[in-house]
Amino acid sequence: MTNVHIVNHTHWDREWYFTSMDALVLSDQLFSDAIDELKKHPEASFVLDGQLSILDDYLLLYPERRDDIKELVTNKQLFIGPWYTQSDAFFTTGEAVLRNAMIGIFESKKYGEYMPIGYLPDTFGFNAQIPVILKEAGLESIIMWRGLHLNKHVKSPYFKWRGLNGKSEVTALSLPQGYGTGMLLEPTTEYVDGRLDPAIDFIKQYTDSEILIPSGNDQLAIIHDFTEKIEKINQLGKYTYQVSTYQDFLAYVKQQELEIYSGEFREPVLARVHKTIGSVRMDLKQMIFHLEDKLIQRIEPLMVLAEKVGIKLSNRLVMLAWKKLLESQAHDSLAGCVSDSVAEDIKHRLKEAQEICDSIENTILKQLADYLALNQNEILVVNTSPNRFKGTKTVTVLSSKPNVQFLTAESVVVQQEFVASRENILEETPAGNRYITEPGYYILTVELTCELPGLGYKVFAFEETENELKRYVGKESKISSKELSVEFMDGMVNLNFQGTVFKDFLSLVEEGNAGDTYDFSPIKDRVEETLRFDHCECLIEERQQKMILQGQMKLPKTMTDREAGQYNTTFSYQMTLTLKKEGQLSGSITFKNAVMNHRVRLQLRGLQDFVKAEAGLPFGMITRENQPLEHWEEIYSEMPVNVNPFEKIVSGLSQDYRLTLFTQDSKEYEYQANRLWVTLLATTDSLGKPDLLYRPGRASGDTTKKGHIMMETPLAQQLGQDIRFDFDLRIDASVLPVEKLHHWKNQLLQPSVSYQKQALNYFVQRIDNKIQTFETKLSLQEKEYSLLDFGETELFISSLHRSYYDSSAFIVRFENPTANKLQLPVRELFIGNKVLRINAVEEPLEYTEIVDPYSVVTFLIK
Repeated sequence: MTNVHIVNHTHWDREWYFTSMDALVLSDQLFSDAIDELKKHPEASFVLDGQLSILDDYLLLYPERRDDIKELVTNKQLFIGPWYTQSDAFFTTGEAVLRNAMIGIFESKKYGEYMPIGYLPDTFGFNAQIPVILKEAGLESIIMWRGLHLNKHVKSPYFKWRGLNGKSEVTALSLPQGYGTGMLLEPTTEYVDGRLDPAIDFIKQYTDSEILIPSGNDQLAIIHDFTEKIEKINQLGKYTYQVSTYQDFLAYVKQQELEIYSGEFREPVLARVHKTIGSVRMDLKQMIFHLEDKLIQRIEPLMVLAEKVGIKLSNRLVMLAWKKLLESQAHDSLAGCVSDSVAEDIKHRLKEAQEICDSIENTILKQLADYLALNQNEILVVNTSPNRFKGTKTVTVLSSKPNVQFLTAESVVVQQEFVASRENILEETPAGNRYITEPGYYILTVELTCELPGLGYKVFAFEETENELKRYVGKESKISSKELSVEFMDGMVNLNFQGTVFKDFLSLVEEGNAGDTYDFSPIKDRVEETLRFDHCECLIEERQQKMILQGQMKLPKTMTDREAGQYNTTFSYQMTLTLKKEGQLSGSITFKNAVMNHRVRLQLRGLQDFVKAEAGLPFGMITRENQPLEHWEEIYSEMPVNVNPFEKIVSGLSQDYRLTLFTQDSKEYEYQANRLWVTLLATTDSLGKPDLLYRPGRASGDTTKKGHIMMETPLAQQLGQDIRFDFDLRIDASVLPVEKLHHWKNQLLQPSVSYQKQALNYFVQRIDNKIQTFETKLSLQEKEYSLLDFGETELFISSLHRSYYDSSAFIVRFENPTANKLQLPVRELFIGNKVLRINAVEEPLEYTEIVDPYSVVTFLIK
């Protein structure tokens, strides 16, 4: 007779259609009840959904229950962690998922041991590198649900899952019928015959082993008298049931001979994965994407630099910013399938995290500038990467004159804004207050061609000049470099690459969206509109050329208008293409959204049909080919459309060419024939809808459950919002080594970090005029400094941050996103420092200087 392990748990959405404060109120009684029940029944156990944030929230109400919780954790009755929140696993960076584990585990330790399982029971699918991430976080297993296609990926729901490196391997437990399989547990014939036994019958189709049944669901309380109820169920059912834990079942599974799988899980067979969820509430997604990059690329390295030169700031500030971001990356929150009230909460948290980051940067740069005694005609430029920098940084200069000239580096002003003078301005002086006329000044955006040492800074001096900006309007609708030219002709953007013309290379397309906050859905028998440009102006500048394309088109404003064929709203849009002398092509698309229920995408047209796409993902790239969609209803719970996620870069590959796009503003693409699309936004009016073209049947979410109502989401329309999408493009031969794309991506990711100590405007940064210079003097005097210089090796640095456990140490994590092993000269890079190999949660590992393909290696530096 089959042995069935039943685990008592709750799945705790921090927010969904209800807010995090609603969830906090619910936790008041439910968590208190769980603690009391566990203390009453020492044999019972309960899983608190694998995320620590909800426990921290609860203890704000009941700090006196900390000792109870620590006792229950020690007794292995209450299982907490390892995550801070239940993360999305497709639209987050690998580093963000690692921070979720790092902070969750760090904070869990104040209560005792954490649950050593990558528990993600409701995430909308999983990227192929989750095993690499889990292993780096010291986790050997995962419990999951969505995205697995049994009998295709693997036969059994219990298997080994390997990362793309072929080495990082975790034990995977899939829940074929979800985390609510054994919900509402009660010892009645109705329950056993109607719910429990049929669930086990279903799972037995795929395995002869013992079976795991989670008993719990969204915001459900602990089951009282759990052991007694299981004993009674054993008298009613046809299987052998036992009270169990996830750890006990894992111990059993690890003794079995298991299948091995490598790849992603994104097929909507046993559950929906919402394949087009990557573009809903794009305003929030962009804020999340940008904040991730700011923390990883700017703030964490700046904190390392600051600590080493003697500027004291708590690393808890950075952790607090991460917590606010991680709360916004929970699977429903980042997905955007939330109510408008929750969307407002998410936006506010992201605003707060952004303010923490900006003020940390402001404080570090201001104090550095003060200690270096910089004058108004000097700029401090920081390199936040250990790799030496050689190229262009964009800096902001405030000047009393319309131009500047740097003394030791080439520079060009690319943008100029004049701020008019002001009268009757109070000036406080030692001799008393007086009123003056404050002179006008210029805010100049300058491209500075420079060399910077690794993880350090350099000071550049400049002179103010009266020189006019060198810019004129081109006579042709064309911009050109040595190998590349772009021409606007007959309403189309054509690209000439090494003499080969890519006709209608770039355009915008628009179509109606009958979907909801979970999925895009087209309108039956309607086709997309091409948004053509009708005006072109080319600006020829000293080091670059710009093509500014403008267009407008009548579109239906509402879904009712669209169904009636009424094109009654003017939709205006602009695309600016910038071509550098070296041939770098970048673009920016802007428009004010004036239309509801629609999707807008950037379309790239290749010369040949694309045979496959290669998309960035954590610590590597994945190759995808389009899957056939015929008769999909026979297998899938929603149409498995060929819309997929990418991390920063996506390439369409044809027989002879590789067309690659880089962006930090979107993570959703699709390709068909010779066209590649990247989604700019998809707007909708409802949290959930039934009977969509791509998703027939019930609505997603709770909107079609008994007693639940439809919920409108006007904020998800993004009506009246200014939309901006920035991107970079390159065309290569299809045989281009992929590592060149990763080097290109890393160059584009490098931020421009600079500071001018000036008195023209104290509010270029918010707290500039409040930051004090303390009596303790730094040892810095030189105008160029490097903490960590890897030279021009161009190593792939995944992250660089301060240690969570040792205030005198910092962490460097190397990645290898290529298919070849990398040898790291670690001891040479860190001469004079103690180097320890660790994992992301700072546990010691065997020393190595080899980074396997699609892998990471982490070191602690003292």
